[in-house]
Amino acid sequence: MFLSGSFIVSLSLWAIFYVEKTEHQIPIFGIVGAIITAITSVITITLNNKKAKEREFELLIVKEKQKVFEHFYNAYFEMLKNVKKGKAHGLSNKAELEMMEFKRGLMNWGSEELIQNYLDYDSKLLQAKDSNNVFEMLKDGDKFLKDLRKEMGFKDTDKVNIMSIILTAEAREELNEKSK
Repeated sequence: MFLSGSFIVSLSLWAIFYVEKTEHQIPIFGIVGAIITAITSVITITLNNKKAKEREFELLIVKEKQKVFEHFYNAYFEMLKNVKKGKAHGLSNKAELEMMEFKRGLMNWGSEELIQNYLDYDSKLLQAKDSNNVFEMLKDGDKFLKDLRKEMGFKDTDKVNIMSIILTAEAREELNEKSK
């Protein structure tokens, strides 16, 4: 890059100071212009290819995270189904396997912040199960689901409780009253 810049400057200075006839200077400046155009094109293509590879890499990471988070969703909805049936303690073997797959994937693909948020969520979940506080379980689950969505690039506000999607209308009203 430095050599081509030096060459262009040298060629331009030579044309200005040492070539006397204008009809000879014009082709030299044409060559300088062509060289500048070619260099600009090469730089533009290189930068575009680099950005495309970065976007492709980010997309691959997002796809891997989606696979990992799917394991959490499967286990989480199994747990919610058990809570709804009145079995607040224990997960099925399938749900436990899903959680293990989630944890394994989280170690590879999760940010440090998300890992810490999961550890906090897991601790709060145990406390909520021990006290049989379903509202706290839903509230903590909503927070962690928003953390997962944030990791995927979504921007959530506190206007909507994500957990309200799975609740009945009466349960949503009760959840809204308790959260006020």
